[in-house]
Amino acid sequence: MKPDPQVRIRPATLADTQAIGQVQKRNGMGDLDPVAWRSRWEAFPFVPEFRDIPIGWVLETAQGAVVGVLENVHSRFEFGGRPIKGVVAAGWAVDPEFRSNALTLMTTFLRQKGVDLSLIVSASPTTERLLTAMKIARIPVPDYGSPCFWAVNNRAFAKAALIRRSIPGAALLAWPAGLALFASSLFRGSGRGRETSAVRRLPGFDERFDGLWQSLNSGATRLRAVRTKAALEWRFRTELRHGGAAILAAEQEGMLLGYAVIVRRDGADLGMQVIDVVDIQAINDDPVTMRDLFLASIRIARQESADAVKFMSGTPAKRAPADALRPYTYRLPIWQLYFKAAPELSAALSTADSWDISVFDTY
Repeated sequence: MKPDPQVRIRPATLADTQAIGQVQKRNGMGDLDPVAWRSRWEAFPFVPEFRDIPIGWVLETAQGAVVGVLENVHSRFEFGGRPIKGVVAAGWAVDPEFRSNALTLMTTFLRQKGVDLSLIVSASPTTERLLTAMKIARIPVPDYGSPCFWAVNNRAFAKAALIRRSIPGAALLAWPAGLALFASSLFRGSGRGRETSAVRRLPGFDERFDGLWQSLNSGATRLRAVRTKAALEWRFRTELRHGGAAILAAEQEGMLLGYAVIVRRDGADLGMQVIDVVDIQAINDDPVTMRDLFLASIRIARQESADAVKFMSGTPAKRAPADALRPYTYRLPIWQLYFKAAPELSAALSTADSWDISVFDTY
């Protein structure tokens, strides 16, 4: 189907907030909080660096109706001490009768000037086929496609696993399957162990996070989104304000050794109430600190009656301590992570260990 020549593409502005929300709602993406959406853009800690970069694009009819949108989320990265200006595609939605024009949004995103790195990190089956046909490179972190889960409510977890496998009578089978899962978890030691360092819940990001970022950034050379105090507050402002997130800190005599940010997502995985380890960092990638943070996340999930803890990352230094806690996993049916980088950066990002990529980088 040929694109409708009467539909034009233009950069989005904050004045389009209501129209963008309506397009996304019409296309099953939920309700957009216009105040929070505008505030996210206005509070971005690196606004001066991105002043000439659009916040996204909209498709507009000759009558001025907005019928499609693709957000262009700004993100500051660093790689080996070099600042990287990145963007992340988000909120791609087009009304059905105008989907012949949808490709123009993605091609505009991928061809934009003034950025070093463009990421698509939550591809749908349609997007996967499109990006593959366009020969857009996959982010080379194969383990990202196999999320880690630790069961907390064994019956709910077993039911979700049965539904995922399309097994009839999942609700009835969940009780005996849950008992079997409990026995298996005990035998395997899945998600079990003692925390060896003090891990406590913080009310917010304090000044120590700026020092921790300096330590992280001087460690192994990886592409990382900036995690200063200001950047972390901006990234998690909505979840923290609504009480859906918690900050866990691993400490030693007041020194911050590492942290994890966990976010509760109800119904996101086949009806389960999941605690998602969205971000985890430790000085020198210390596996003991990360293990303690994973165990603390599982402990809090039990205290808050969640069904499971989930973690997604393909970075080997983070995946190893997660795998040591014997998670349950499965293979996602599609590949979600794609990137386009400046030529001088692309070759350096050819291995899994050159990326620090997780749910932190998705929007």
